Amino acid sequence: MGELYALLAALSWTTAAYGFRHLGGTLTPLQLNLWKGILACLGLAAFIAVSGQWISLPSAVWLPLLLSGLIGITLGDTLLFSALNRIGERTTLTIAESAAPLFTIGLGMLWLGEFLTLWQWLGAALILPALFWVLEPGNPAHRSHPLLGLSFALGAALCQALGMVLMRQVFLAVDMPASQGALLRLLAGIAALPVLLSLRRQSWLPRLTLRQWMILALSTLVGTLLAIWFQQLAVKRAEAGVVQTLIATCAIMAFAIDRLRGNKASSKAWLGLVVAFTGVALIALS
Repeated sequence: MGELYALLAALSWTTAAYGFRHLGGTLTPLQLNLWKGILACLGLAAFIAVSGQWISLPSAVWLPLLLSGLIGITLGDTLLFSALNRIGERTTLTIAESAAPLFTIGLGMLWLGEFLTLWQWLGAALILPALFWVLEPGNPAHRSHPLLGLSFALGAALCQALGMVLMRQVFLAVDMPASQGALLRLLAGIAALPVLLSLRRQSWLPRLTLRQWMILALSTLVGTLLAIWFQQLAVKRAEAGVVQTLIATCAIMAFAIDRLRGNKASSKAWLGLVVAFTGVALIALS
């Protein structure tokens, strides 16, 4: 079941990425990160109040839980949005979603002692190169500050990996509801953002039109609230490396959305799609 939740998280993030990218010219990465976090926390808090899914946590898990939000959301998402603004969706997703599984698998082995099976290794080995074939990233030289954007994308991947491994450590220690884990991780992730906004002299309250607020709310519902909830459900049930590898298929899903929007693709990209789905099947069925 963890593999299915990871794929649902990838689908949620892919769908919302286009909305977040649309707001990239209006909101700074810090503003976007703050407000998507606030809106998602409100939604999760309302769900928890209705469902009553809340438990007391031992003191030993608070540090990795808070660090997961601080590293994975505060730093990771800010770097990701910064990369999106500089090198676009395709190049950002190719770099970040290819590197993050490798970082996560390595950290999972070193930190948690989680080793993938032979079939899972084979699935990952098929998915990661397929990302490059499917997305066919454009020349970053035609983007603004390409080297900085590439650095931001790699930094985001490392932060995703650290956040994933830390949350896996928490769920191995305590059987916490996924909604509670998602809310606490988000709260930790956005707590430092007002301070960072003040230091950079950026306004906390952005000037958005009603339509832009609606785009932000809808993108947050799909890409933050649902995505992080599915992610927590996945991390509870599967190894961190497996979850991050399957979440990397958001790049494959972006390819499919581009096709639905009428954009053409090369035969190499279609081959990459087939190879990636083969890799997903090997991981899911192992």
